[in-house]
Amino acid sequence: MESLQRLSALIEKELDDLGFEVVKLDMASLGRRTVLRVFIDDPETGVTLEDCVKVTRVLGLALEGDDIMPGPYNLEVSSPGINRALSKPEHFIRFAGKEAKIDYSGEGGEKKTATGIIGAADGAGVTILRGSEEIRIGMSRIIRANLHGEKWEISKRENRKKD
Repeated sequence: MESLQRLSALIEKELDDLGFEVVKLDMASLGRRTVLRVFIDDPETGVTLEDCVKVTRVLGLALEGDDIMPGPYNLEVSSPGINRALSKPEHFIRFAGKEAKIDYSGEGGEKKTATGIIGAADGAGVTILRGSEEIRIGMSRIIRANLHGEKWEISKRENRKKD
């Protein structure tokens, strides 16, 4: 657990230095290799393919230099996508008014799902609006949350590459 915290801190520091935020980290075993997936975002401009390549290079060097990964691994860096994960209170606050799907544990420990519009959100929890119904979910009870129902739009944002 300590090495996971160290890994997370290292990745967050490197991304912060580059001006990106960590949306989500996933680690999975794939045979003898570990797959480390890092989902990044720039809240103001979004993420380009060039951004992912740059972050992959920087994180690859940082991970090799720190020797934090035990054994062989694959590093995958990508944008959060249109159905992006919502993993921090700040995400719910930023996307208030958007539709989300939240899997959470109910009062008795059973898994529940709420789909609706993100209403009020703070460090303690989020309110999902479904018609006239309001569902308050504590952050500690959230298992997984994603934006839901977004449609693809091609970004007209200019490439950030400097000439």
